[in-house]
Amino acid sequence: MINVDIFLVTYLSISSAMSQWYGLRPDSHFTPIRCKEQYVASLLHCAALGGESKDVRFSFNLEHKYCRWNCTNTLLNTTETQNKDWSLYVIKEKRNAALMRPSTASSVYSNDPSLWGTQYATDGLHSFYKNTHIFESRLETSPWIMVTLDGPLLLSFVRVYNRGDCCGERFHDVAFEVSIDRASFEQRGFFRGPGVTGRMEEVLLDYPAIGQYFRMRITQGSSNYLNFEEIEVYTPY
Repeated sequence: MINVDIFLVTYLSISSAMSQWYGLRPDSHFTPIRCKEQYVASLLHCAALGGESKDVRFSFNLEHKYCRWNCTNTLLNTTETQNKDWSLYVIKEKRNAALMRPSTASSVYSNDPSLWGTQYATDGLHSFYKNTHIFESRLETSPWIMVTLDGPLLLSFVRVYNRGDCCGERFHDVAFEVSIDRASFEQRGFFRGPGVTGRMEEVLLDYPAIGQYFRMRITQGSSNYLNFEEIEVYTPY
């Protein structure tokens, strides 16, 4: 029997001595699809596979010693998504540091922040809610959005809710960058994509990702919109 109060040290990063801690999650609004899956010797082995792939979550089948990781997560309006034979583990998270924080962007679609402004990216509302507003930039080469956090923080991972009505493929080649002083940004994560309409994407940040300013920026292509429903930036403590 797996103890729900035990967290696992899963791996040592090649680039640092940072350990990731996963905790058992009894239910989830996300159902995994298109996972990698294989037989493993133990739960710790499964956790190591997830950690090496920089996954925020993985699943373990205790009876058959099977592991699922590197999944695509589809958002569902139910908590009845976890198969009873599989235990879901998720990176330990303390809080969403981006929630209701001030934000700015390279541009706003139609120059109308009342309909497409950055405030909708951190208001806590996404596709579980009806009539959700989204943030959208104008057409640019490298559109970006920046969130000002409440002081320099150690950041663990980022969760982005892609827009649910259309155009999910616009979310591609996205750099996740942090800065202490807003003058110099360092890339600590990347999502190649392309994204999928109505899907949630999670990106585990490189350690250490420390900053007061968090920026998300498209880095490839010449004609890009940056648009999504919500961004969540999680701290581990």
